[in-house]
Amino acid sequence: MDPRALLEDHRRHPRHLGKMLNPTLSGDVGSILAGDALRLYLRLEGERISEARFQVFNASEQVAAASVVCELLPGRTLAEAQRLTAADLCQHLGGLDPCELPAFIWALEALRVAIASWNGELPEGDEEFAPLLCRCHGIAEDTVRESIRIMGLSEVQAVVDATGAGTGCGSCRADIPRLLNAAVAPPPPRRGRIALLKQIARVVEQRLQSEFAAHGGRLELWDLDGERLRVRCHGLSDEQRRSLLTQLERVLRAEVAAGLTVEELAAAPSA
Repeated sequence: MDPRALLEDHRRHPRHLGKMLNPTLSGDVGSILAGDALRLYLRLEGERISEARFQVFNASEQVAAASVVCELLPGRTLAEAQRLTAADLCQHLGGLDPCELPAFIWALEALRVAIASWNGELPEGDEEFAPLLCRCHGIAEDTVRESIRIMGLSEVQAVVDATGAGTGCGSCRADIPRLLNAAVAPPPPRRGRIALLKQIARVVEQRLQSEFAAHGGRLELWDLDGERLRVRCHGLSDEQRRSLLTQLERVLRAEVAAGLTVEELAAAPSA
C-alpha cells in the first residue's frame, strides 16, 4: 500500500479510536465545550507507554494523523514520545509527503500537553485551548475576533490581511463573516435574575450534577448576585471540589453567560 493510500486507510479505519477507561495520563487540544477538540489517552506500564487511544470532536481532518500517532506510541518512554514529529509519521507511513498531513497535528500537541501535565509543568485541567479558525496557521477564533474589535475591521479581505487567517487553504474565509457579524450585533437582552437562575439550574442538572454524584458529592446552588453564582459543595475532597467547580464555571460561561463566575461558600455547620 503506497503512503497516501495507507494514510487514507487510517482515516477510514482509525486505529485506537475511542475512550480509554482509567488512563494514566491524558491531554486535550481545542475546546470540547466549543465543539472542536481532540483528547489523547495514555496508559503506562513502568516507564513505557503500553497503550494509546484518542477521541475527536468535530475534527475529522485530524483522525488519520492521530491514528498514526497512537500506533507509534506503544513501547516508547514519555521522553521518547515527546520527540515525535511529523517526519516520524511520514516515515512510519512509508515516505509520505508531509504536505498530506495537517499543518498542525493535534495528537502531537495533545501528547505534549499530557506529558507536561504529568510532569507538573502545567495545572491539569486549567489549560483550555481556544477553538481554531484557521487550522493551516493555527490562528484562534479569539485572535481574529480581537483583531476585528481593536482594528475596526468590517471586510473579509481586511481580516485576512490583518491576521493571516485564510491565506492557507482558504476554507476558513467562509467563517470570517460570522465573526464580523457578531462584532456589530447588538448585545442580547438582559435576562432577569429568576430566568437566569432557572437556566443555570437546568444546565447544572443536565450536565454536571451526575459528575458531582459520581465522586460521592452534591452541588447546592445557593445564590446569584449579578453574575456571581454562590454554591456549596458537599461530600468532596479539596482536589475534587476545585476541579469540579472549575468545570462548572467553564460550562456555565459557555452555555449560559460568558461573564458568570462561581464562588464557593463554606459548608453550613452541622446541627
